[in-house]
Amino acid sequence: MRLLMVLAMIISGYPMSASADGNLDNGKAVFNVCSACHGEQAQGSEDNEAPRLEGQYDWYLITQLENFRAGRRGNHEEDDNGQMMRSMALDLSDQDIEDVVAYIQTLTSE
Repeated sequence: MRLLMVLAMIISGYPMSASADGNLDNGKAVFNVCSACHGEQAQGSEDNEAPRLEGQYDWYLITQLENFRAGRRGNHEEDDNGQMMRSMALDLSDQDIEDVVAYIQTLTSE
C-alpha cells in the first residue's frame, strides 16, 4: 500500500516532504541508541558504515525501519550491518518508529 502511495506521489509530482508526527521526547530517547552509529545529528559515519539519516524523507526512514523489523532487510548472512539494524529494529513499536523519525526530522548536521 505504501509503495502505491509513493508511486502516486512521484507520478503526480506531489512533494514527499517530512510529515512524521510523533512524540519528540520519546524519539530523542530512542535515537540516543541510534546515535552511537549514525552520529549525534544523524549525519552518518563512514567508520561505522552507517548512512546519513538527517535530511531523508520520513516515509523512507519509516519504511526501512519497518523492513528491518519485519525481516525484509537484514537477513543476508554477509550483511553484518543489516543484521545489526534488524536486531535494533525488532524492539521498536510502531509508535517508537514514528517518534524517532519525527525526531530525526528535527536534526541538521550543518
